[in-house]
Formats: sequence, structure tokens, C-alpha cells
Amino acid sequence: MFNEYMRIRKECPELSAQRCLAWARQKKKYNDLCLDRSCYHYNTPTEIYYPDMPQDSSITLTVKYEDYPEAPWEWCEGFGTIKPMQRYAEYAGNGNVQVRSYGRENYYYNFAEALIKARKEYDNGKVGCADLQRKAFDAVKREMKFYEGYLCDDWSYVAVHVEAQREGEEVFDEWVGMYESDHWHEGAFDLIHEARRAIFATKYAGATVGAL
Repeated sequence: MFNEYMRIRKECPELSAQRCLAWARQKKKYNDLCLDRSCYHYNTPTEIYYPDMPQDSSITLTVKYEDYPEAPWEWCEGFGTIKPMQRYAEYAGNGNVQVRSYGRENYYYNFAEALIKARKEYDNGKVGCADLQRKAFDAVKREMKFYEGYLCDDWSYVAVHVEAQREGEEVFDEWVGMYESDHWHEGAFDLIHEARRAIFATKYAGATVGAL
């Protein structure tokens, strides 16, 4: 877990040590459930196993690609946005960075405008000028890389489906969509634990009825 903690500190220097540690611990929970391996089996149900689960019970996780029509910069509140321009027909202007060239179109991120907005966002009167510049610059770089990944198909939107059965009967069935394909684990983790609680609820309910 220490290596994961140091990786997070390096990638997100603006986060406190406490938040980085919490993030690393959460990532370990995902790894313990083998959720990272599940991403290689999209559209195929993956069984989640707990040693203390009752007999004749099961939890399955399915991750599916989701065809969402809007790009992330069209609906999320970020620092910058992406603008497509016809190759050689339009002038991108100073401060724009090309993130992808596809066919006759170039895609640019308005880095200069995003940096101005990020500086205002991080300026709270408690940080020095150099620290403010670094935080704003790192945040804008991460966002540009995030949008670039979407344009280059490095990630896409996915939906998470978790089902649970006990003694042949369905006790849990939930879908949650609009997760990024490389950050869906937290949502899956929450649904899996809800499914686990549903299994144990039916177990104890059955025991109560039997006692009566």
C-alpha cells in the first residue's frame, strides 16, 4: 500500500497526506475484491466471493460500455474545454494546445483560458504565488490529459451492474451508469456491499421465521 500511497502523492501533489492515505486504503479494498481484474471482462458477469457468505448465495458484477452522447467537457464543470477546428482552415490562436488530429479536424484545448480560471479557483489568500501557480498548472494539465484520453479512446463511459441471489431467488439487482472506464471501482464497491447486506438480511429474516 505504501507504493500506491507514494504514487498518489506524486500524481496529485495538491492533496493532503491524509487524503492520499485514505485514497490508497480505498484502492486496496478494490484490489482485495479483484475489481481491477474485472475490467478485462466487460459484458461478462464476474462472481464476487466473500469467505463468510451463506451457502447457496452469490454476487455477480457486470461492467458494460455505455453509449453516452455528450463529451465530458460539454456537461462537467471544468477549467477549460475542447474546440474542434478544420485543419488549415481556422487559426487556433495563442494559448490553445492540440490534443488530437483526426481526419480533417484538429482538437484543441484552451490551455491559457483554463489556467486563468484555475488560478482564480485556487486563490484563497492562504497560498503563495508560486504554490498557486503550481497547483493551477498541475490541475489544468490533468484536465487536458483527461479530455485527451476521451478523444483518443483511452477511456469511455461504463455502467456497473450488480446482482445477488440467495437460494435461487434474486435479492438485489442494481444498475449505475456514467462511470469512467478507469474509475468505476468505487461505485462497484458500494453496490457489492449493498448486495452483501441484502444477502445477510434474507439469511437472518429466514432464521427469525424459522424460530417462530
